[in-house]
Amino acid sequence: MASTDASIMIDIPLRCSPKAMCDKRMAAGEAFGASELRLADWLVDRQKAIGRTALYHMGVCRFLLEAVSAPFARAAMVQVAQVERLTCREETEKAKKTKARDSWILFVLICLNFFSCQFGHGSNIGVAVSLPGNSKAMNLALGSWVMVGVCLGLPLTPWACRTFGEFNVVIVCTILDVIAMLLMTVPGITIHQIYAVRFLVGFFEAPFLPYLQKWLSKHGCNNWNFMNTTLHAMVPLGENVGFIVAQELVNAGFHWKWAFVGQAAVFGVTALMCLAYGGRQYLELSDDRTDSEEDLEKPTGEVEYPSTERWGVYWATNVSLAAQLGFLGGCRYVIRDYATSRGFGLHLVLCTFSLIALIGPALGGSIAMSGSVVQPDKWSQHRRTLIFLASVSSMAAILASILPYVSSTFFWPALFLTFCIAGGVYPAAQGIIQIALTRSRVIEASVYQVQCNNLLFAMPMPYGIGIAMDSWSIGASFRLVALFQVMAAAGFSLAVLSADWGEQRSTWNRLTSPQDTASLLEEGKSPNVELMNVSDTVAKEERNHVHQGH
Repeated sequence: MASTDASIMIDIPLRCSPKAMCDKRMAAGEAFGASELRLADWLVDRQKAIGRTALYHMGVCRFLLEAVSAPFARAAMVQVAQVERLTCREETEKAKKTKARDSWILFVLICLNFFSCQFGHGSNIGVAVSLPGNSKAMNLALGSWVMVGVCLGLPLTPWACRTFGEFNVVIVCTILDVIAMLLMTVPGITIHQIYAVRFLVGFFEAPFLPYLQKWLSKHGCNNWNFMNTTLHAMVPLGENVGFIVAQELVNAGFHWKWAFVGQAAVFGVTALMCLAYGGRQYLELSDDRTDSEEDLEKPTGEVEYPSTERWGVYWATNVSLAAQLGFLGGCRYVIRDYATSRGFGLHLVLCTFSLIALIGPALGGSIAMSGSVVQPDKWSQHRRTLIFLASVSSMAAILASILPYVSSTFFWPALFLTFCIAGGVYPAAQGIIQIALTRSRVIEASVYQVQCNNLLFAMPMPYGIGIAMDSWSIGASFRLVALFQVMAAAGFSLAVLSADWGEQRSTWNRLTSPQDTASLLEEGKSPNVELMNVSDTVAKEERNHVHQGH
């Protein structure tokens, strides 16, 4: 009778969570080894853990119920446990592959969504340089008001995320951002009303980049370098496409409002697709996760963070990158008037510059992204990355300085080479900035970065360039923009010095700390070993200099 009851219970399909299933399967062998009693209960528990009808080993189960000899029963139950362990591992690997596939699909949708955001900023610049009027400063101020909104929205982002959750904040801001985009299509909108609309767009888009950086740190650890570079490549790509589309619409006799209609459509559709495909499982960034979810998210190529915050390296790199972006973005404001003043046609200027701004940084960024030269996501390689940044930015600064004096024949090739070299700066500097403040401050690092860029260059630069174009010649305005590249090169050189000084100070504090000295003595090591190694290195260098002198 017991055999019949147990067989009936085995045939009943039951459901259980994957984590509980794995835990019970892994404990199967140990559970039986502890006791041979209540065999039918154990089989029912196995059936619950499996979560499906146990027909594939019914013969083994019936043998267990009818067995008289305990050794045979033990051997059969071990076979069942081994089958369950193998099934558990297979399901875990399958879950990891499914999670990786879903993350990649969602990442593509996020890139399209982020591209549409940057398309709107580029269209805004295209509208600014195309508007009629005698004041360039008033027209170019359109770009400044977007950054004013971002600057006011960013300080509220950490508080809002802590209070309401990142997922809820991004959902609400996405809905309001679509509404703000559509306000650009209001008939008869004036320049001052456009200021207000662009302010709202910047304010509602402020949480997006910090959220995306944290999303990458959670779902893109295995491919962080590639994903981070690709995501930020949407900035120049979207801005340049929007820059062309807005001006070509005006030149073709259409209204520039259609550019913002298309932006709102793409932005809204991709946001809905992200929500429908990912849901809270992939878009919620809270740390309330089960052990099985944490196991699935363990990366094979972890991003390396420093043990403590490196504020000196962070701010030196941050300010330098802001100057670098000031050069790349500032060229977009002056190139139309500057190139036409040198005799180039308008369509040639728009197409050639847009291709240069797209292809040049992409080629340079691919070098930093490949990992063959530098690894920006590894803090152990940060000094090498900083030297790379100082070198390439210095080469770009030399080329930018001679651009105003290059003949018209070589102007576009020289500008392309400048953008290509300068393009390697962005992904490498972005990696240093995102990891320099440790894993726990990824969102803060992103907020500080965007705020620094906005306050120093992105917000005042459009209006400042407009004043320069109204007051000075277009050639002087172009040289002012080239000066930003020189400032970036000087800043990255300072970042290298800051890294060296920080390492020396850290070593000195470690050597002179009584606590560290005591711990070294307890381990049987001399606290002066590191100092002796430094002294030996200095002595070897002095001997080499003496031999070279002879």
